[in-house]
Amino acid sequence: MPATRKPMKIVAKISKSSVFHCQQCGDCCVGRGGILVKPGDIKAMAALLALPEAEFCRRFVEASALGPRLTAADGVCIFLMPGGLCRVHSVKPFICRRWPFLPAILMDPDELEYAKTACPGLNPNCSHEEFVEEALVHSVKEKDG
Repeated sequence: MPATRKPMKIVAKISKSSVFHCQQCGDCCVGRGGILVKPGDIKAMAALLALPEAEFCRRFVEASALGPRLTAADGVCIFLMPGGLCRVHSVKPFICRRWPFLPAILMDPDELEYAKTACPGLNPNCSHEEFVEEALVHSVKEKDG
């Protein structure tokens, strides 16, 4: 019965995309509180740009009440390029890799509803339960990958 397994894989792929499919619009690069960065993020982005970490921090990182964050130009991440693409996409910060599966959205259905108004990649019809289930799948894949 191998023929029945292939359709199940297809259904799983459809199910995943029914919650979130990135539109590369760049809207998430305009975040409340900014794009927070961890030391490993800084190291990876500095290496990608062939800059010493201290120079990278001087040019692209600023202090905030929540911790270090990428500088912004007119409220937009400094690495957002025209067309909605990210200059450091291959090593983007942890918070960017996690989007939209952030703790506040996972814990609060109202936060998901707010996120749906800001992110065209979120299915406006998905329930909070479906969103949380997809986050678990995403988390497992990130650990395995």
